[in-house]
Amino acid sequence: MKKVILRLLACGFLITPPAFAADMPVKAPPSASAPFNWTGFYAGIAGGLAWGRSQFIDADPTNLNGLLGLPITREFDVSGGILGGTVGYNWQLNNWVAGVEGDFSWVTKQGISNSIPPFNTVGSNATREHWLGTGRARLGLVPVDRRLFYITGEFAAAGVEAIFKGNIARDASLAQSQMRWGRTAGGGFEAALFQNWSFKLEYLYVGLQDKSYFPPVTQLPDFQLVRRKVTLNDNYFARWAEL
Repeated sequence: MKKVILRLLACGFLITPPAFAADMPVKAPPSASAPFNWTGFYAGIAGGLAWGRSQFIDADPTNLNGLLGLPITREFDVSGGILGGTVGYNWQLNNWVAGVEGDFSWVTKQGISNSIPPFNTVGSNATREHWLGTGRARLGLVPVDRRLFYITGEFAAAGVEAIFKGNIARDASLAQSQMRWGRTAGGGFEAALFQNWSFKLEYLYVGLQDKSYFPPVTQLPDFQLVRRKVTLNDNYFARWAEL
């Protein structure tokens, strides 16, 4: 009889621990690294592509030739590259990121077009952009850790040169550079690669104010050059590395 009781107790001891274990709290696995936080200052460098459209329009205030407001050229392509830097600051609240950013880039964008009738078609007109700076606000969303999608925009300024070439050799006959103001808007994607580094792809559209170049009437050896308004819009696609 004692042997039977001992065996029953032994069976109860073997069965009970799993039942107790089911009621005990399970220890959580070690937590993953903390989510990346976008808050803080940053600086970076960039390189990319630039392209756009430009046009020359008669802006002679004296209207001596009776052609005021007529296009001197058709719209023509301007293209090149950019290289520059940026600084900014981000604030992150939950999955939203807001920030301010400024950048400055050297630009090699240029294009050229011959004049069209009724203007002298031997003459040609070139637009060159030498630099671009923007000051912008950013608003973004973090759908998953270390990934940021954002929109951006505000104001821009650029150094733009207009060149008139009036002979077959196309040596520069007259050139003038001016700073142009404008507005910019765009968006991009940014990925945090390491704790202190991120990589960004960004597109910006820049619309610059129209500006008139050259004196009202300039007499060159072979041409009477009239004042001309130069239109220009820009598209920029850049890759940024930021710290």
